[in-house]
Amino acid sequence: MLHKIDKIRGFHILAADGEIGHVDEFLVDGRDWSVRYLVVDTSNWIGGRSVIVSSEAVERVDKADNKLYVAADRDTIANAPALESIDAALSQAEIGPPFTII
Repeated sequence: MLHKIDKIRGFHILAADGEIGHVDEFLVDGRDWSVRYLVVDTSNWIGGRSVIVSSEAVERVDKADNKLYVAADRDTIANAPALESIDAALSQAEIGPPFTII
């Protein structure tokens, strides 16, 4: 699976109302290696912040055009937690195993 997620690194992320950045990294569950969050580089849009987006928000992946569509709008992404550290970015309600950044 890890070789497959590496293929979407760099894909452009499109929200319901426009582009928001590109896939930079992944937060992977240490137990089962499932992708829990995408780290999105928004440097071309909101000034260089990396934010996390739940993998559950992904609606579809367009491999031909290197685009990933998410079920959120640009404002929601702009207000998503910045990834300064994993602990700071995740909500206090987040439980589970340690994450690995890939």
